[in-house]
Parts: sequence; structure tokens; C-alpha cells
Amino acid sequence: MGTLEKKEFKKIIKEIGFTSQSKFAEEIGVKATTFTTYKTIPGHITRIVKLALLAKRNGIEFEEIQTSIKID
Repeated sequence: MGTLEKKEFKKIIKEIGFTSQSKFAEEIGVKATTFTTYKTIPGHITRIVKLALLAKRNGIEFEEIQTSIKID
């Protein structure tokens, strides 16, 4: 799956339903400042974002994704 460009990442998290990068960071258990340091989003975060987007487009809530992949 590789990495995501920051611009694409921001677009996807908005589509998923997050108002900001920091809100998304909180939901997946990382510091709110995490994404400000990245030029591209690393693979492990990319996988979560793409799973969440796929779920959203299929009527599945983000909470179900969190539970399935054990994000506290």
C-alpha cells in the first residue's frame, strides 16, 4: 500500500468524517502533532486510513474498524 501524500491524507480523513488531523490522531492513539512532522504518511497509518475509507464507503463506522484492528 505504500505511503500517502499529506494532501491526499487530509482529503481522506475528511471523507471519513474527521475535522482535523489531530482528531484522527486521537482516535488512533497517536500524538496530535504526529502528522505535522510527516511529508508523506507512513505505511502503517496509510493502511488504517484506507481501511477506514473503504469501510465508510460501505456503511461501516470507524469504531468498528478500531475494534477490528484493536486500536485503543
